[in-house]
Amino acid sequence: MRLNFKFSNLFGTAYKSGNIVFTVNGFGLLSPVGNQINVYDLKRDESITLKVDSYFNLRHICLSPTLGMLLAVNEMGEVSIISLITGAVISVYPLRHPVTAASFSPDGKFIALAKGHCVMLFFVPGARRQLNHLELYRVYYGFNDDVVSVDWSSDSSLFLAGSMDSTCRVFSVHRLKRLIVYTLSGHRNPVVGGFFFKGSMNLTTVSCDGDVYVWETDETLGNLRSDDEDIEKVLFRLSKRYHYISGNGCNIQSLVSAVTFHATLRMLITGFNSGLLMLHTMPEFTTISEIQLFNDPISTLTVNSSGDWIGAGCEVHGQLTVWEWRTQVCYLKAESHAGQMTSLAYSPDGLHLVTGGHDKKVKIWRISSGRALVTFSEHQAAVTGVAFPQLKAKVVLSSSLDGTIRVYDLVRYRNFRTLTVPTRLVQFASLAVDAPGSLVAGGSLDTFEAFIWSVKTGVLLATLAGHTAPISALAFSPDIAGSGIELASVSWDDTLRLWDLTGNSADMHNPASMGSVKEVVHFSHDVLSVAYRGDGKEIALCLLTGDIVFYDPNEGIEKGTISGKRDLGLAQTSEDDLITPKRAGQARKFQTIAYSADGEHLLAAGDSKYICLYSVPDRVLLKRFEITCNMSLDGVQEVHDRRRFLAHFSAESMLAKASQKCSLPIPQTRAGVDRSRREWRPEIHVSSVQFSPTGDAFAATTTEGVVVYSLASAGSGFGLGSHFGQGAQSSWLFDAVGVDEEATPANARLALAEGQQAKALDIAIRLRLQDLVEEVMEAIPADQIDFLARQIPTKQVADYVIPFLARQLGGRSRHVEFYVHWTESILRAHGLKLRRDAATWALVATANTAHQAQNACDTEGKTVEDKMTVSNPGFLTERGEWAACQASLVRLQTSLEKIKTHVIQRFETVDNLWNYLDSVAQLKAAEQSTDAVSLSSTLLPSDSLDDPTIPAALISPPVKRASNSTRGKKKLVRRTKLTA
Repeated sequence: MRLNFKFSNLFGTAYKSGNIVFTVNGFGLLSPVGNQINVYDLKRDESITLKVDSYFNLRHICLSPTLGMLLAVNEMGEVSIISLITGAVISVYPLRHPVTAASFSPDGKFIALAKGHCVMLFFVPGARRQLNHLELYRVYYGFNDDVVSVDWSSDSSLFLAGSMDSTCRVFSVHRLKRLIVYTLSGHRNPVVGGFFFKGSMNLTTVSCDGDVYVWETDETLGNLRSDDEDIEKVLFRLSKRYHYISGNGCNIQSLVSAVTFHATLRMLITGFNSGLLMLHTMPEFTTISEIQLFNDPISTLTVNSSGDWIGAGCEVHGQLTVWEWRTQVCYLKAESHAGQMTSLAYSPDGLHLVTGGHDKKVKIWRISSGRALVTFSEHQAAVTGVAFPQLKAKVVLSSSLDGTIRVYDLVRYRNFRTLTVPTRLVQFASLAVDAPGSLVAGGSLDTFEAFIWSVKTGVLLATLAGHTAPISALAFSPDIAGSGIELASVSWDDTLRLWDLTGNSADMHNPASMGSVKEVVHFSHDVLSVAYRGDGKEIALCLLTGDIVFYDPNEGIEKGTISGKRDLGLAQTSEDDLITPKRAGQARKFQTIAYSADGEHLLAAGDSKYICLYSVPDRVLLKRFEITCNMSLDGVQEVHDRRRFLAHFSAESMLAKASQKCSLPIPQTRAGVDRSRREWRPEIHVSSVQFSPTGDAFAATTTEGVVVYSLASAGSGFGLGSHFGQGAQSSWLFDAVGVDEEATPANARLALAEGQQAKALDIAIRLRLQDLVEEVMEAIPADQIDFLARQIPTKQVADYVIPFLARQLGGRSRHVEFYVHWTESILRAHGLKLRRDAATWALVATANTAHQAQNACDTEGKTVEDKMTVSNPGFLTERGEWAACQASLVRLQTSLEKIKTHVIQRFETVDNLWNYLDSVAQLKAAEQSTDAVSLSSTLLPSDSLDDPTIPAALISPPVKRASNSTRGKKKLVRRTKLTA
């Protein structure tokens, strides 16, 4: 198994604090989430997390208008310069003071950072190499309170700064004789924002009490650089005053919490503490629209370059919304879990993820895009467990403290079954479901019992009693051999109980035969979690002491133990701790464990910032994944100040505690912490961890959200370079194996121009640059695809080509038929080799299992073919590439199934349209035939010949030719009728 898991995405948390910004092209939205940044691609409906790894929560982010550069400032004043082409942090500049506002100049040459009562102007780093990336140009003073907003004029010569002292000041970047600094006063309350009009020095300012002032001047931006000393100084005058009025004509009583301005459209966008959003045109202050976006204060606002989309964020519930004001439609509506997440589970196909949290909600996430598909809010208390049946990807189950276990249908997105205990109210703390999805088990928190239901009928089948403490976890045996149904339950009473549920399937109407105890295993401490290996022949349990115990349920023996207490690390949980960090670390423990698909590795996590990956056969730690370095959370800092710890036990501190002038939290409590204190920090914690069924990724629910780690060749997610003209996967993970000096993009394009398609394709695949591979593939004629597909090595097909085709067919390209042709040719040429290597991989895995069971390899009893097969395992078993290849094949199959569904729907639509047009044509033909019959019965044949409005097909020629006198009489009669 490959161990090079890398952080790939963070979802479950849409927004936390700070400001949000749109990308330059207007299709991407950047949202700070703790010490990371989520990037939402609104065009592709995807998201990815930019791993900044700041030591504190981010408060301000701003984008350069000319370069692919992002500036992120955390709450301690550290400025991180990030390249959006590679996603790497270029430099960190410590300002050692909180920053209250940040803004790039329109020409991209300067950046203004508001620090306290002053504004610092820096040169923006360029493409050339330099030692100091942020070079200070000037510092502007004069405010009596913190500066909260900075806005630039369209020519980047002036900037406007608004302060909490109810004033705004206009500063010049360079020293101008006509304007050095100009103070605009008149507001009675702190200023929220001030903005320049495009191409003018006129500006508008907004205060928190809802007053809007418009300031005008007769000067233009081009006349500021005049050196004539006789020219008067620039003067601003207050021309108009406005106040916000709601749609019913009443003044808005709530305060202004956020404001932004679109200079081109001259549109002022204002958010209020009540969650109301209003749009006005300036300087007339005409109301365009208003909408109630949230029920809580709007924390931040932004607008894209075209002015069509407005982004809004709310800190209270972590809500993020993109509103298209022209059509009055919410284009994006993302909402985080209001509380901490408690559990997660992968779908059997590895495409979706389900999470549950303290906010009583169950959310279904699409892993490829990081977006929530649906949210279920039927529970009335915290959700304690979620699960997918192993053989059913369209069914989700969840347990809650409200005493219900609910079953959801992911086809119709509804709760179609609710399971309860009919005799009494029970709080469920754990959940498990068998592989077919026919039986579900729930563990009680207060009655110390486990309950078994039938999902099909909703009938309570059995009550499993015997535990003397709350049941902490449940797990069904995989039942590979089909021998029976076995359930494992662990409890705080230091026991593991194995239950035989085979009687449930034989006699469902006889409760006496349901749920007999097979075995009771006692341990020295409380058991917190349990997990079965994939073959059902081994159980892993984590204890309160931090140990992981492996147990054989068939033989009834303990196979080994991993002592993981030291792997959890040491960290300070709170400044109010009465014990040393070393002593506090002894109380840390694992609370969740998960086996890999092959059963060779085990993930464990709990009261720590680390996720530990262990080797099961060797009982050793292979790797630790640090999920965060955000010291805004408790339990992260590893370096401690001994003087701060001793200060708690000084004479003054003891006297204060004796006089009850300070409060201490109850030990080992999280929800009971006094949150009315001025400073309260959540503690880092991992509540659940799971491997993906495909083996190429794993996910964990943490304090900051759901973190996903995946292999380099998994092919999930997208890069940031697509927003700035670069490749979607460029420079994120680069494998230099097989690359020589001639393998360059220029040589690939040159070979393509010379007609050497095979050479160009080989260079592009070896470089693994998505844009280059796409360019080369789409330039190859259709009649050459079959030939070139056979020339690609099978290893490159498994490592890159299949993931690339899965991405292209997943919605990245419009040339669906072209890439389907490539997929067919690749699978025809290499499908048999891939199947043989997969079979070889399975044979080697079986041989390794037998070797571990016997603790010796009896090579004499094997044939020559067996020796050759085991000694030549094939490339797919090297470093476990088969897991990544299998995951890519699953994604490719899903993409093809979606295309098939869309094609069938298109054909059905065309067929329905054809049937509709055919019925309309038949109806018109019937109406015409009816009209023809009525006309033929009322008109004479000779009249029909002279009437030009009657169709020629309805005219029947006369049988007998009349005489001239007869024709004249008929004409006279007809003329008489027409005259009448």
